[in-house]
Amino acid sequence: MKKYETVVFDLDGTLLNTLEDLADATNYALRTMQMPERTIVEVRAFVGNGVRRLMELSVPGGFDNPKFEETFAVFKKYYGEHCNDKTRAYDGVVPVLRKLKEKGYALAIVSNKIDFAVKELNEIYFEGIVQAAIDKFCRKTGRYCEVFGAVDAGRLIYL
Repeated sequence: MKKYETVVFDLDGTLLNTLEDLADATNYALRTMQMPERTIVEVRAFVGNGVRRLMELSVPGGFDNPKFEETFAVFKKYYGEHCNDKTRAYDGVVPVLRKLKEKGYALAIVSNKIDFAVKELNEIYFEGIVQAAIDKFCRKTGRYCEVFGAVDAGRLIYL
């Protein structure tokens, strides 16, 4: 008997290298709003807690900047159109996911990325392999349990 039945993966930095597309979208939004751009090193330091947090750290003054919401809207629109320009699966990821599926594991992606981008990137890179892709907000509310039905928490691993 397998110790785990369900394997849930984070998307950014685990399955896919999305850093350059996130940096491009960040800088497009900042440039559009006539704000200073960020280096790839800065963007790398800002990612990991969702795109709203990425933009909070990227926009001078963060949430207190009166142009924050407009800048964030520009980011989301641009990223929605360009989330796969430079993004790539890390070497070996797809074969490993296929092998896990062949062995009978239920696979999911949970990310703090915007939900539409999670679903789009899942379709592009993992269609037919990963059965669910949801945003991390949903994970926090237990939505992944809805996706898989009654999941014994002790039989699920999050990577």
